[in-house]
Amino acid sequence: MSREFYTETDLANFKECQRLAYEAVVAVAKKLKTGDSERDAAQMIDAEIQARGMTRYFHAPFAWFGARTAFQGIDRPFDTRSFPTKLLPPHFGQKFMPTETRLEEGMAVILDVAPIFNDCSADVGYAYAHGRNDKVEKALDDLAVFRPLILAGVCKEKTMAQIYEDVNEALMDMGYENCHAKYPQGVLGHKVGKIPTRLLPRIPVMRFEVSTFLYIAAEEVSRLINPWDNHTALWSEDTRVSADPGLWAVEPHIGVVHHGRVDAPSGTAVGGGRDAETPIQGDFGVKWEEIIHITENSAYYLDDALPHVERWAEREVAV
Repeated sequence: MSREFYTETDLANFKECQRLAYEAVVAVAKKLKTGDSERDAAQMIDAEIQARGMTRYFHAPFAWFGARTAFQGIDRPFDTRSFPTKLLPPHFGQKFMPTETRLEEGMAVILDVAPIFNDCSADVGYAYAHGRNDKVEKALDDLAVFRPLILAGVCKEKTMAQIYEDVNEALMDMGYENCHAKYPQGVLGHKVGKIPTRLLPRIPVMRFEVSTFLYIAAEEVSRLINPWDNHTALWSEDTRVSADPGLWAVEPHIGVVHHGRVDAPSGTAVGGGRDAETPIQGDFGVKWEEIIHITENSAYYLDDALPHVERWAEREVAV
């Protein structure tokens, strides 16, 4: 994987992209009302992003409500580990797409988008409770421990797999489940970088642009040449090297999940039939996502003035 280094102008553009993306999802959170669907929310995010002068995406908006914020009943896409045990091929991410699931009072909400600003990409995830939900509020507070934990691991030059395990142990100690394990490759994070949008038109595939896949492919080319090269643009439990210099979007995602099979809650449409394990009303997940800048001799979060960080300060949550 290439080692990426950026100018101060580049870093300012990445920071601005991240700031505008968070501004957009917070604006949508304030507008969403009971009865709106995940698809409505995704369209609203797109409108807010375009209102801020951005038209291209690392990935287009996602929105998850209620039990879907915990990815309960969703298997990791592209994961062949359970095949053929389940006698079905792995899904390819369709279950993450925004659905007609309707927003209800007290539901957890996650709004996630990754726009591109002046060819610089950022990926953000904003979680909150629609109305009062003390359990969601506590989980949002508990997310604070992961920000210094991840940074400390990077500064100690731990491997990404070791940091992944540190995060996993911490969330389990607090009684949560690992929801980021459901992302493709189970990633805790991934690289973001400069994507030359002028070279390719906007061609979306599963809400990711083709230009994004080409960026990731370029990052992975060394692994194709040398199978023993464990460097990768994806931060997973199997990444047994330290993070290369560059920009990484990290996204610890924790959840409260009640395992079992029950009738689907009224008013909830997850589409495409019922999974073997149906989400239970009361299941939820929360996350934050932001860019960490790693250089040859230091690491730091690109911006400390982000909604989740400011929330912890206002609530006097230890970070």
